[in-house]
Amino acid sequence: MDVVIDGVKFAPVAQQRSSIGLAITSHNRHDVLSRALEQQLKYLPAGALVVVVDDGSNKPVVVPDGVTLIRHEKSLGIVASKNRSLEALIDAGCEHLFLWDDDAFPIAGGWEQPYIASPEPHLAYQFLDLAGPRKLNDLAVLYRDDKHVAYTGQRGVMLYYHRSAIEKVGGFDPVYGRGMYEHSDLALRIHNAGLTTWAFADVAGSDQLIYSLDEHEAVERSVSRPDREQQVKHNVTIHNERRDKGYTGYAEFRQQRNLVITSLLTSQPDPQRGTKLVASPDLLAKWSASVKGADAVVLVDELETAPTGAMLHRVPDVPMNVYFRRWLHIWQYLRAHPEYRFVWCTDGTDVEMLREPWAEMQAGRLYVGSEPKTYADPWASGHHPERIYQEFIEQHRNDLMLNAGLLGGSRADVMAFAHSIVRLYYRIESNRFWGKEKGKPCVGDMIAFGIVAHRYADKLVAGPCVNTVFRTEGMGREYAWWRHK
Repeated sequence: MDVVIDGVKFAPVAQQRSSIGLAITSHNRHDVLSRALEQQLKYLPAGALVVVVDDGSNKPVVVPDGVTLIRHEKSLGIVASKNRSLEALIDAGCEHLFLWDDDAFPIAGGWEQPYIASPEPHLAYQFLDLAGPRKLNDLAVLYRDDKHVAYTGQRGVMLYYHRSAIEKVGGFDPVYGRGMYEHSDLALRIHNAGLTTWAFADVAGSDQLIYSLDEHEAVERSVSRPDREQQVKHNVTIHNERRDKGYTGYAEFRQQRNLVITSLLTSQPDPQRGTKLVASPDLLAKWSASVKGADAVVLVDELETAPTGAMLHRVPDVPMNVYFRRWLHIWQYLRAHPEYRFVWCTDGTDVEMLREPWAEMQAGRLYVGSEPKTYADPWASGHHPERIYQEFIEQHRNDLMLNAGLLGGSRADVMAFAHSIVRLYYRIESNRFWGKEKGKPCVGDMIAFGIVAHRYADKLVAGPCVNTVFRTEGMGREYAWWRHK
């Protein structure tokens, strides 16, 4: 049945994309959570999405119909749970994000309206001190008017964010481990980025809208005192150094996976072989079977069946040297997939993972393949006639030759590297059109890879930890992450 009011067609709430999202994090406090959910649903804003993140409770949480449940099979802590909350709400299309502890809940209808109506993209429910006779004396009021109250610090009872603030500075920083000071750090990053009037503020009269069991000392803490003290001791130094420096760094809030990506582009002839490869998954069977701890993705233009353990991603058929074309497609794929942390771009037909590299990789480093020879190799100069390649070969003739079949690093660094290769390719092809390059083009991307790699010389790691000795029966496999040819 269609419902039309004043000429406007309305859809049922279940079919609408909610602009308001609530996420409640909980760990081993089932009764506390049950009470909070009862209150949340009693005063739920119309059409709001409700998510519960169960952080590895010993007995899994059960939620009412209409509430989305996300469970960590083992406890990951406050930072991971709050980031999972942000990810769930933002992926659902919510604009107004309310992150709740399970020991707080609304006590009046319309509680969300002052937060949404405020021009501040970040606010938090605050109480100046405990409600009973015991006092903390750890906060002071900095500012007060009829709509807002600002404080010297922040409590993490209920945190409100407009999604624009999270998109600008990210979420809760994993540098804080399992938690403590993570919400204050995020508030300061938002403030230091120039988005809020005050770092730590709340709406006026919030005590008439929200009740905190913690404020009234009516609940056991979900983090034990020894653990809390240990985390505070570690995290306070990081927090205060950042606070004093005006830190605004971005912290990724989405769950990040690792990626190994290769290509099998068979629609055009391979310029090194002079023929087209057959689009068969058997060519990649060893590669895909070897990949561990990561998604295995193959960029294809003809292949229809994925090798076991891998996913296919179809790319357009482009009349372009396949060795350069793969970097174009790799960059485009990574641009569309921000969920990846570390990435390896590898050849597929002659590469196998020997052991997982992920725990040993460092952000800010680029890991590249290499061969046991230098750029003085006759093949390099004979098959890369372009002027810029010849100049590079001459200048680096005694340097270790790097191999384009292996490149690893953070998503951002790999994207920048791939884009540099693509830019170099198009620059040379433009020069060819303008008559500045004569003769046949190069057969592949090996020297272009070397040129770009040397631009990142301060980041590079190459050698026995990356790959076995090239064209041997796996010599050095006891040290290497990858076997290459």
